[in-house]
Amino acid sequence: MDKETIKKQSLEVIEEVLPELDVATVDTSASITDDYDVNSVSIIKLLVGLEDKFNVAFDDSELALNKYSSFDDVIESVEKKMN
Repeated sequence: MDKETIKKQSLEVIEEVLPELDVATVDTSASITDDYDVNSVSIIKLLVGLEDKFNVAFDDSELALNKYSSFDDVIESVEKKMN
């Protein structure tokens, strides 16, 4: 799966998990905590959603909010697990 497809499908999961965000206007390089108010519960829900979507697994140590500063970081983690 190419990077663009992974990003597109990841944004779909972000939209499902965080319906208050309009993914069409989300800056994936912006701070997820400062700009989008993502909290530790939201990041776990997002990562679980990505696990289901892409059939990948995140270790418990990867479920911490401080591991990701942007949605790009989250998407990059999925890409690494896919390859």
